Amino acid sequence: MSGKARTALDETAGGEFRRTDAGFRSSIEPGGRFEPEAGRYHLYVSLACPWACRCLAVLSMKGLEDAIGVSVVHPTWQRTRPDIPGDEHTGWAFRDPSDPPLASSTGFGSFPGDGCVPDTVNGAKFVRDLYEKAADTTGKYSVPVLWDKKEGTIVNNESSEIIRMFNSAFNGVAKVPGESADPRAAEDPTQRRPSCAFIASPPSRSWQATLRTW
Repeated sequence: MSGKARTALDETAGGEFRRTDAGFRSSIEPGGRFEPEAGRYHLYVSLACPWACRCLAVLSMKGLEDAIGVSVVHPTWQRTRPDIPGDEHTGWAFRDPSDPPLASSTGFGSFPGDGCVPDTVNGAKFVRDLYEKAADTTGKYSVPVLWDKKEGTIVNNESSEIIRMFNSAFNGVAKVPGESADPRAAEDPTQRRPSCAFIASPPSRSWQATLRTW
């Protein structure tokens, strides 16, 4: 990794959030480097992250739970390299539900590991470990992460692209292939489900803007 490890807090200037583009943007498609195969991919998420949660929503809606594994991090950020002087990075940590509660890196509160699912693929302790294994060069260790177990690397970490892949690329192994998160699926705009619009785009946008960005 080149440069300093960063978090979303480093993307704020004058109170404005300027989100850095995702660094891994590969696609899963038939005939491509990453083929849509059951059991090949693993999704890393935080239930505290709305972008990651919409990936979980589409995965569940399509019935892909048996085809794509999922790990869930603890909802607080922790020091990822506490033994390295000068490395103050805090980020997502993997915990077992039976582990003792963790305080946030800011020292506020103490939170149990309810809902956490450890990394059974790479045995990572932090999401940062996954990025470093994938030879990341951005230094921003965010979720969601869609991981390829076959090549041992990150396929994609942009939620809007991951939900599109879940929505169509895996229909051959999905339990509910006919379901769609695409808000354009219903020809009549009045019949488009609000849940689809929320999944497809941040809730601050209108459904018209959602259609333009899908």
